[in-house]
Amino acid sequence: MGCRGTTLIPLRAVIGFLGFLGIVLQYILKVTLSVAINGMVVHSTNTEVADETCPTPDNANANSTDAAQEGDFDWDEEMQGYILSSYYYGYAATNILGGYAAARFSARWVYGMGLITAGVFTALGPLCAYAGAILFMFSRIIVGLASGVIIPAMHVLFPKWFPESERQRITGALFSATYLGTVLSMSSSGSMVKNLGWTSVFYIYGGITIFSVLPWFYFVYDEPESHPRVSEKEKIYILENTKGNRAKRTEKNTDSHHKEDLIGNPWPMILTNAPMWVHAFIMFGTGWVSFTLLSELPTYVGNILHYDIDDAGLISALPYLFGWISCSVYSFLTQKFTEKGMRVITTMRIWDAVACIGSALCLLGVTLVNCDVTVIIVLFVLTMVSRCAVYGGSYMNHLYLFPQAYGSAAGLALTASNLTGILTPLVTSAFVSGRQTVQQWKYVFYVSMGMATLPYVFYLIFGSAEDQETPWIEKRKMKRKQQCVP
Repeated sequence: MGCRGTTLIPLRAVIGFLGFLGIVLQYILKVTLSVAINGMVVHSTNTEVADETCPTPDNANANSTDAAQEGDFDWDEEMQGYILSSYYYGYAATNILGGYAAARFSARWVYGMGLITAGVFTALGPLCAYAGAILFMFSRIIVGLASGVIIPAMHVLFPKWFPESERQRITGALFSATYLGTVLSMSSSGSMVKNLGWTSVFYIYGGITIFSVLPWFYFVYDEPESHPRVSEKEKIYILENTKGNRAKRTEKNTDSHHKEDLIGNPWPMILTNAPMWVHAFIMFGTGWVSFTLLSELPTYVGNILHYDIDDAGLISALPYLFGWISCSVYSFLTQKFTEKGMRVITTMRIWDAVACIGSALCLLGVTLVNCDVTVIIVLFVLTMVSRCAVYGGSYMNHLYLFPQAYGSAAGLALTASNLTGILTPLVTSAFVSGRQTVQQWKYVFYVSMGMATLPYVFYLIFGSAEDQETPWIEKRKMKRKQQCVP
């Protein structure tokens, strides 16, 4: 047993950092193919529609097409769309399962095993690719399956380790890891492909991810009570300032059926709740914007703006760099607003308006400026900065709706968001396959605008930050009493 005395750095800060690091690595594994695929495929030399793309910039690499032709695989745009989306078939499939398993069994083990499995199958990616497109897609599905449990497991750990007074400030900083992972992946993958070969991104990032699991299992436990190295002072502080742990300590004095209902089978409550569905719809809309840029921006920058794979990766990383910075700002402002007495639902509606309406307006701007490359890049940056406002808004809405069943609720919300990872590459390829023109890409952005705007209308009508669990529990208790009356 380790020492339970005082520590210089709070253990929850270490847990938060390792959670942040794992999500960074998860997103690196997710995003790197979006850049690497341009170095994996043989690009067509057909220039029939060249006049319908933007002029080649003076600082673009004139030999980018020749370099791109060194790829090993003859996959057309349609096949590339299927390959890019294959990760998300697995990723979306395990969000709900991951949240449920983490809440019922162990978030620590669900997170850790998901991370190591994703790293192993990423490292096996080149071998699978050379064996065939189908096997490569299968390996990406496995990486997605393993990755899909990571963020839901962190959602389960989050309220157990971080007091309520810290959550709003930390939410943006912790989950902004998705953007930092994207920045690191996009900014480095192109250079790695260009200088070390496309296989390097799979070997290097897969290996780093595998070894990152070691400190995770050493430092992270499911709850303060079971951790052998948490200080007594910090443990008491956390237990006294978290609802979930207070509820656990007083569980013996409550109706045992309540806990069993919420953890064993929370779905009748969650799936019949309108505020939960509009929360999931918001996640779907903002996810559509994010994944459109995540999966397709390197292709757009390369094919329409004519930057080579190295420059395309760097340019595509810019929106996520500024998005990463803005996430913590939104969370900080949200905490300040609530400290001054603003209702939680009001802050959610304000920031969700920025995330949904703001990002749609920025994409509209992209469709209007045509080929002004500098303005286009600035608008993509503003799109992601706007989209990140959801972290100050309703991203953690499920914690307010379901204080105990948040694990399963988080899984549903994240599934809604990550379904867009499957859909956006397929929708994009339907528009641009064989037709890489400015006009066809405008259609892609029009769809994203609609998907971003519509959910916000429903959220204004049905959105809530009120506890939905307690009324449901009371109704169940009344039904049980009625059934017991002779």
